[in-house]
Amino acid sequence: MGSIFADIKTPFVNELTLKRNLSPRVKENIFQGIILRPNEGCTEKFSTDTDAAEIQVIRIKPDDKQAREIGADVNGNYFNGDDAVQPNSEAYGIKILTTIDHNIDIPTNAQDMVNVDLAEAELRNLSGKVNRNINAITIAAQLCKNFNDIANDKIKNNWITLAATYTKGDYKNALLDANAKLDEGNEAQGIDLYPSDQRAIIIRPSIRSAFMREGELIIGGSNYAQSMLADGGLSPNAKRHDVNGFAGYIDGVPVYVASPVIFNLAAKYLDIDTKVMDGVMALVVSAIGTGRALAFNSEMKTIPCPAGQGIRLQPKYRMGAACWDGLSVVPVVANGFTNPATSSANLKVLAPGSRVAG
Repeated sequence: MGSIFADIKTPFVNELTLKRNLSPRVKENIFQGIILRPNEGCTEKFSTDTDAAEIQVIRIKPDDKQAREIGADVNGNYFNGDDAVQPNSEAYGIKILTTIDHNIDIPTNAQDMVNVDLAEAELRNLSGKVNRNINAITIAAQLCKNFNDIANDKIKNNWITLAATYTKGDYKNALLDANAKLDEGNEAQGIDLYPSDQRAIIIRPSIRSAFMREGELIIGGSNYAQSMLADGGLSPNAKRHDVNGFAGYIDGVPVYVASPVIFNLAAKYLDIDTKVMDGVMALVVSAIGTGRALAFNSEMKTIPCPAGQGIRLQPKYRMGAACWDGLSVVPVVANGFTNPATSSANLKVLAPGSRVAG
């Protein structure tokens, strides 16, 4: 166990070694538990924790058109009389919504040594807490934008609604239809379609179990093996198959399972009843419409353990998510699902102690 934290063979590490190695270990564990990958269902930004109130990610803006004259000395000497189409991007600030401030008390064993097993157990507790919150905030931000835009008639209802009585294949057909919705793009944003290699599907465990009972090969089998070989799933740099919750592919899009705990936490961020969230069975999302951020510790504060002999580690992680494009999110909802947003009462993503709501 000691080799997890340092290149030593003893079961203990000193305080300095622990602090030096704990931060990257926590980041590694958090990375494993985050459902969506960077540029796969979201645009993701990792940074070092500072006092800054927001972290910026890059998003695509609608095309800007600017007339240019033949031989003009301005506008780049564009040599025709047509309007120039300039696809632009911009830095979009994601304000931090919540902070995980988690004390880790480690009893000192002898000569300022720390038991690694205790540190590893607390590390898992910490990374699990961060994973739950960043996954839930991402889902909450995506649903918030989608629900509000539909309530305010900015977009048409692009939900895929399940039939009142479930029959074999309904879940797969619904996810195929939801995925096809992203092929329609967003003309107002200058998006022809949402690229399939930047999409992701998030499902509840009940849907996964239905796929398995019906013999669908979204996990295991030759289809899964071929996909692993195609994108290097067996390599150390694999981006999908080493992620908790990965369940295979549907229509070429990676599928991730989010537990009811994640959906219920998303409901709390939206301040809606968890019974309402129960009606959201799955999501198909594109990275073009969502950004999120995690700010990690490069160092962490330590103080003497108030409970007695030892040290208290005080790592802190800040996180947030924003969705700016309601059409980049296609929920699959239960029959009879009612939009919790209304034109007179928009939803907001809220977090206890957050610096901003929205």
